[in-house]
Amino acid sequence: MSGAETLLPPEAYSAWVPVVGALLLLAVAAWYAFVLLSTRRPRPPRGPEPLTSDDRARFERDVEGAMAAYRRGEQDLRGLHLELARIMREFASERIGRDVRSWTAGEIAANDPTARLGDLLRVWEEPSFARRSDAEAETAVARAREVIRQW
Repeated sequence: MSGAETLLPPEAYSAWVPVVGALLLLAVAAWYAFVLLSTRRPRPPRGPEPLTSDDRARFERDVEGAMAAYRRGEQDLRGLHLELARIMREFASERIGRDVRSWTAGEIAANDPTARLGDLLRVWEEPSFARRSDAEAETAVARAREVIRQW
């Protein structure tokens, strides 16, 4: 008797072996996809939409309202500058697309393509917080209108 008679014919795989192999390949592919997608750099945020003329007019009305309150004597020069700064920060928030109420004037200037609003807020810091100031209300309002119209 030679060794050839004792050999058995090859057996076929069970059905579960290719199924498990395919599932493992799918799991590896899913893992790679997850790692690639979760570690990608985030897309840069889209810039804010341009302001409509109605939005600009709303901010100009707010500036006019602050000036009217100053003329009626409802607020002093300091209050006017504080109100103008609040309006302009709200305006900057809409233009930049982020809440900038707590930003410094320098941070706003860094995100302002015209570089005018940050300068304007810096100029208004003195009359906003000084006991006495030589600032002029008409000039402050005119500069606020100018920034609203140009940015």
